[in-house]
Amino acid sequence: MEEKKDTLFSWIWRVIKGAIIGTGAILPGISGGVLSVVLGIYRPMMEFLSNPIKSFKKQYKFFLPIVIGFALGVVLVSGLVDLLFRKSKIPAVWLFIGLVLGTVPSLFKEAGEHGRGWAGWLSLIICGGLMYALLSFFGNAVAANVQPSLLWWFICGLLWGIGLIVPGMSPSSIFIYLGLYQPMSAGFSIKALDFSIILPIGVGLVVMILLLAKPIKYLFDKHYCVMYHGILGIVIASTLVIMPFGNASGTSDILLYAGCFIIGALIAYFMEKASKKLDQKAEDK
Repeated sequence: MEEKKDTLFSWIWRVIKGAIIGTGAILPGISGGVLSVVLGIYRPMMEFLSNPIKSFKKQYKFFLPIVIGFALGVVLVSGLVDLLFRKSKIPAVWLFIGLVLGTVPSLFKEAGEHGRGWAGWLSLIICGGLMYALLSFFGNAVAANVQPSLLWWFICGLLWGIGLIVPGMSPSSIFIYLGLYQPMSAGFSIKALDFSIILPIGVGLVVMILLLAKPIKYLFDKHYCVMYHGILGIVIASTLVIMPFGNASGTSDILLYAGCFIIGALIAYFMEKASKKLDQKAEDK
């Protein structure tokens, strides 16, 4: 990554990027990895994570504001998400589904950056089908037996780590399916800051990043089209699984859920547009 002169604006913009990624990591249906792609920091992030010791001295100044922003995004948004899920769970889920599906066009565009061969389309269909079948078949049986515990929070951390380094993977959708999402977001909120939840999740996240960053980078370098289309299939399938069909009791509910979905999709769309403009402004400074 080329070194550029750092400015106050670029530093603050990286804090904002980190906060957006942290927000995406905590919101159901949204992938922090996808947002890092949309915001233009995925590739430098993977370069750093695949060789952290070698890259630390050179790149820590670039990533420090992103890490600060990420922590702020997680802590500040967790309380709001917890409140939404306790007060209006179904509208909140439709809002978040709109957010993730609003990122699909940019993810689709990114997936086709190196072409769209038959292998890419096959990867999308197979990965999407397997993910949908897996979640549908095992979901209810597993979710019924899941109780919050140190082990489950560590597993959540592992899944969260995958969501950060694999664009399109949204572990929050799986957390909802397992019934762990609401207690997790409550534990991360600034009001609670429950370290019996935060620490095992943090350890699992770091472990997964250290294990997967280098092989994931290698696979994307060598099999970009197949990997990206497979991830696109996974994110679509994991979103379809959490769609709360059959919960509308009348026309007013249908209109409310549709409105939440549209608002989420519009937020994602305009966030991508704003990100590109701000990136250009930061480069021009």
